[in-house]
Amino acid sequence: MEAISDSQLWLIIGFIMLVIEMFSLSFFAFFIAMGALLTALLTYLGVLPTIALQIVTFSVSSVLFLIFLRKLLKRKFSQAKGGMDYTEFVGDKVNLIHDIPENGRGKIFYRGTEWDAVSIDGKPIEKDTLVTILKMDGIVAIVKRS
Repeated sequence: MEAISDSQLWLIIGFIMLVIEMFSLSFFAFFIAMGALLTALLTYLGVLPTIALQIVTFSVSSVLFLIFLRKLLKRKFSQAKGGMDYTEFVGDKVNLIHDIPENGRGKIFYRGTEWDAVSIDGKPIEKDTLVTILKMDGIVAIVKRS
């Protein structure tokens, strides 16, 4: 069995980050994936022969992609979809599975998975309390007591 080459390793990292982005919907892991995929390509072409150059290229390109493209793409997707809010969640009632401390995060179990949850007014809400989802901010549910 052959060892994985450096370019294959960067390619794997890139695809893992793309999968993470699909679940996080934050437009953050996408840019790390783009940096890894660029590093994979440049390594494959022989431009980056050492691991040190690969790490520097990955780091710098990921940050540059993040700085220059995140706002542009987020705005573009927001316009195309009429906003990035998940309105189908709004109004649904769920139970807290972990307390929400004052100005902190708790957890809800909703549609088969755990979601971070914050109180709309920053006040604490105890576990097993019925709450209403007011909106979604990425993967965080903004909730209030029902």
